[in-house]
Amino acid sequence: MNKRGKYTTLNLEEKMKVLSRIEAGRSLKSVMDEFGISKSTFYDIKKNKKLILDFVLKQDMPLVGAEKRKRTTGAKYGDVDDAVYMWYQQKRSAGVPVRGVELQAAAERFAQCFGRTDFKASTGWLFRFRNRHAIGNRKACGEQVLRSASENVEPFRQKLSMLIKEEKLCLAQLYSGDETDLFWKSMPENTQASRKDICLPGRKINKEQLSALLCANADGTHKLKSIIIGKSKLPRSVKEDTCTLPVIYKPSKDVWFTRESFSEWFFQNFVPEVKHFQVNVLRFHEEDVRALLLLDNSPVHPSTESLTSEDGRIKCMFFPHDTSTLIQPMNQGVILSCKRLYRWKQLEESLVIFEESDDEQDKGEKGVSKIKIYNIKSAIFNWAKSWDEVKQITIANAWENLLYKKEPEYDLQGLEDGDYREILEKCGELETKLDDDRVWLNGDEEEKGSPPKTKGGITKEVVQKVGAEEQTAEFKLSDVRKSLDYLLDFVDATPEFQRFHFTLKEMQQEIIKKQFQSRIHSRIGSFLKRRPHNIKDSFNMPSTSGCSN
Repeated sequence: MNKRGKYTTLNLEEKMKVLSRIEAGRSLKSVMDEFGISKSTFYDIKKNKKLILDFVLKQDMPLVGAEKRKRTTGAKYGDVDDAVYMWYQQKRSAGVPVRGVELQAAAERFAQCFGRTDFKASTGWLFRFRNRHAIGNRKACGEQVLRSASENVEPFRQKLSMLIKEEKLCLAQLYSGDETDLFWKSMPENTQASRKDICLPGRKINKEQLSALLCANADGTHKLKSIIIGKSKLPRSVKEDTCTLPVIYKPSKDVWFTRESFSEWFFQNFVPEVKHFQVNVLRFHEEDVRALLLLDNSPVHPSTESLTSEDGRIKCMFFPHDTSTLIQPMNQGVILSCKRLYRWKQLEESLVIFEESDDEQDKGEKGVSKIKIYNIKSAIFNWAKSWDEVKQITIANAWENLLYKKEPEYDLQGLEDGDYREILEKCGELETKLDDDRVWLNGDEEEKGSPPKTKGGITKEVVQKVGAEEQTAEFKLSDVRKSLDYLLDFVDATPEFQRFHFTLKEMQQEIIKKQFQSRIHSRIGSFLKRRPHNIKDSFNMPSTSGCSN
C-alpha cells in the first residue's frame, strides 16, 4: 500500500480502477490510500470521468493501451492522426492487415490533403501513433492474445521488482537479450542492382540471411559481443583467425538458435563476460557478483533452472508469453537502431557511385557485381560496429517501460527513412520509392555511421575539399576503389597478409567518402534541389472535405 501524500502519477488503467472504486461506493480515504493520491488528484479524476472513458474506449485495444498511457492529450497533428486512424479502422473491419509502411504512406497522403507541409511520417511518428491507439503487431499475435498478454505485464513487473530487491541488484546487473533475423545482403526494390538481379538465374542477393543475438545491461554500460548464426561455415580465410572476429559466429543449417547453442553461449560467454565486467570495470568483490538475464519465453531457450551459473548468482527470468512487443527492452528501439546503423554501413559499401557515362545495362551489372562482392566477413564487421555504435542512452531508454511504466523514446536522428533516401539519390538510384525503402528497412521485422549532412554543410564542405580533390583528379576514384576491393579479396584469401585487412578497410572507407563528395560537387545543383516524390496510392482514402484526390 502506498503512503498517502506522496506525489503519484497514475496511468489510464489505474485511473479507470479509481473510477470503478468510486462507482462501487468506496470512500475517499480508502481510494486515496490504495493508490497513493492526494484529494485534488482524486477529484480531478472524478471530474474528468467522461474524458477518460471516451479516450480509453476509443483505442484499438483498450486494455493494452490504458496500462501504458498517463495522459489523454492527442497528437500534434490531430486531423492527420484522426484520418489515419479512421482509415486503419476501415481496413481492419474489412479484415485487411495493415503494415507500418502503409500507415506511414496513409499519413503522408492525409497530411498533403490537410496542407500539413511540415509533417513527416517518420519512424518515431509511427511508434507514437501505434502507442496512442494501442495498435499491436498483429503479425506476431492476434488481438485476443495481446489482451491476455497485457494482463500478465503488471504481475510480471511486480515479480521482477521483488526479485531485484531480494537480490539487491543494481541497473548494471540487469540484462536483456533477444534474437533477430538479418537479411544481410538485402537492398531496396528498384535499385539498379535489384532490377538486374531479378533477371539473373541462381540465388537472389535479397535472400541471404543471418540470425543475431544482442544482449546488454539496463544502464547501457555493458554490451556483450553479439552472436551470429549463419547457414554455412566461415570461409577458410576467416577461420584462420576467428579469435579476432568482433562477433561469436556459429553455423546452423536452419540459420537459427537451438537450445544447445544458446546454452553454450550462456555458460561460455555470458557468465564469464558478466563476471569480468563486474570485477574489473565496476570493481565489485567476487562475492558481490550477480546478474539477472531477462529473455523471451522461446522454445530455443532452455529452462530457467538450466540457465543458472554454478554459484547460483547469475540467473535467468522469462517474460510472460507474447509480451515481447510490450516490455522486452531489446524490442523498444535497441535492435531497430542496430539494424538501421547496419543498413547505413551496408549501403556505403554495396552501392556503386555511377559515372555520368554509364548506361542502364552497365549500372545494373556494376550494381549486382558490387553487392556480390559484399561478403559475410564485411557483414559481420559492419554488424559488430553497428552494435558498438548503439548509444548508451538508447539502451537505457528501452528499459523505461518495463521498470518505470514510461513510454520509451526513440532517438533515430540521422537514421530516419528519408536519410536513406538521400544516400540512394546521391548514388544515382533515382527509381526507388520511399515505400520501397521503408519495406527494406523494416523487412527483417515483418526490421550511423555518420548522419547525413545538411545542405549548408554540404556546400561548405565542397568548397573546402575542392583543392584536395583537384590534386587527385588524375586518378579515377572508381578504379581506385575497384583495386582496393581486389586487394581486400587477396588479403582475405592469404593468411600471412591478413594483418593489412584493417588498414585497407580504412582506406576503402575514405575512398567511398571521397566518391560521395566528388559526386556532390559535380552535381551540386541537383542535390540541393529537393526531388518531388509521389507515393502511389494503393489504398482507399476516406472522403475528406476540401481535399481533392
